[in-house]
Amino acid sequence: MLILKQTTVEFDGINASPFCAKVELFLKYYQIPFKIEAALPMHGPYKKMPFIEYQNETIGDSEFILQRLIKDYKIELGLTPPQLAQGRAWQLLLEQHLYWVIVYNRWVPEDSWKKLEDAFFSGLKWPLRPIIAKQSRKLAIKNLYAQGIGRFSLTQVLHTGREDLKALSNHLTVNKYICGDTFSYFDLIAYATLKNINNQQMEIALTAVIQEFQTILDYQQRIEEIVNNP
Repeated sequence: MLILKQTTVEFDGINASPFCAKVELFLKYYQIPFKIEAALPMHGPYKKMPFIEYQNETIGDSEFILQRLIKDYKIELGLTPPQLAQGRAWQLLLEQHLYWVIVYNRWVPEDSWKKLEDAFFSGLKWPLRPIIAKQSRKLAIKNLYAQGIGRFSLTQVLHTGREDLKALSNHLTVNKYICGDTFSYFDLIAYATLKNINNQQMEIALTAVIQEFQTILDYQQRIEEIVNNP
């Protein structure tokens, strides 16, 4: 059986990592048998999560995992080349840009950081908890700076996040799903990201921003109904 290695921290019923959440959603939706085991990033082939143990292989990176499973299980996506291109473009906006807005919102502002610290490090005993939590936050902020978004103020970051959400809202005004009228795994990717923003258990500054876009909230509800009834 496939073993999904990931963080077991969840916020409001979804994995705290959009990348872990997307793989878990994919496995459930396409009814691929699996079990979850807790892991640390350092255990994976690329020193990040998720990764899977599958057919005597360890496969890392959510993108590579999905590509392999689509191939092995002969999953028909039902998308035209233009739709695949469209899905890919939205995937990059969600995972390579909006994702970093989420990370900033979680790790930089003090109020969000306190919630995150409790969620991720509450299982650690004194004196390890404050030491590891502080080191982890320092590394996250360093990564944000290297990516570029960490050089901006929260106001600037929220502005760029709002622009991403506005673009998605405009797209969904005339499209039922990411790729038009056809549901696909790109919608699972979108849901994994959006649910980590519009999340009552882990509210961040961006949570208030997404509430401005009813089209996105309606879309999230549509996808939630699909993933809960595959």
